[in-house]
Amino acid sequence: MLHTENDRIAYHDGRPDLQKGRIEEVRDEGPHAVYRVRNEETNEIQVITQGQID
Repeated sequence: MLHTENDRIAYHDGRPDLQKGRIEEVRDEGPHAVYRVRNEETNEIQVITQGQID
């Protein structure tokens, strides 16, 4: 599934728990997409790949 800006997603970032956030920017759309996500709980910005989205 392709995601767009402002989509709410759940993703893995290396921490034990699943993280939740909102996409702020999409780069390189397609199967190798890269997303800039704002974490809902910590308010930090993270860059994740398509493969990290649950």
